[in-house]
Amino acid sequence: MKKLKVYYDDWCPNCTKFMKFINKIDVLSLIVFKKLRSSSPSDGIDLKEAEKKMASTINGDMYYYGYKSIYEIFKRVPLFWFFIPILFILKFTKAGDFLYNELALKRKIIPIHCDEHCEI
Repeated sequence: MKKLKVYYDDWCPNCTKFMKFINKIDVLSLIVFKKLRSSSPSDGIDLKEAEKKMASTINGDMYYYGYKSIYEIFKRVPLFWFFIPILFILKFTKAGDFLYNELALKRKIIPIHCDEHCEI
């Protein structure tokens, strides 16, 4: 399985906690996390979309946002393989996208690294 590069919002406490948790249980080391706001992704990630939803890519070929990124993360962590059929059903029915969007809209962003021109 190919490595997944995930861009997470480092100003979002929930995103940071999720990243740390996945990092601990990623025994196959198939996931690489990059901070979205403190780095400048140059591999074609849509920054506007990535600020709203978690973004990921496989070798710069395929790009995923939101629930599809979560699905790709869970596919690479053996601890979650038991849940793949349920996650696939949520992906197929688009219910996963709906649930992800509901959670993403309610997340809190703390602009601790923001200067006087902060747009948040």
